[in-house]
Amino acid sequence: MQITPSPFLSLDHQTVLGYFKEAGTRDPDVLHSHKTALIRLGRFPKLAGIYVMLLGALLTITILGAFIGIPALLLGFWMWRRGIANLRTIETVYVEFTGLVPA
Repeated sequence: MQITPSPFLSLDHQTVLGYFKEAGTRDPDVLHSHKTALIRLGRFPKLAGIYVMLLGALLTITILGAFIGIPALLLGFWMWRRGIANLRTIETVYVEFTGLVPA
């Protein structure tokens, strides 16, 4: 299963579970490497959202730039929240799949 990085990436429970099942093993080292790869992909919208919010904040400084800056702030916030939700989903499914108790 190939998941491409995108600022609009939304990872749901079934996708993450399928990614872990694709490993074909319950070996903690293999699953941890899959989890690390998923975290790298799931973090991308969060980082992109931060950059878009910063760009929107800079554009909002000027009156004419505010017409682009305010929507950019909102889009960046939405992307940032989606990245946080992706990371939360990855962690939840990992704990569920491995049967580990969360710290």
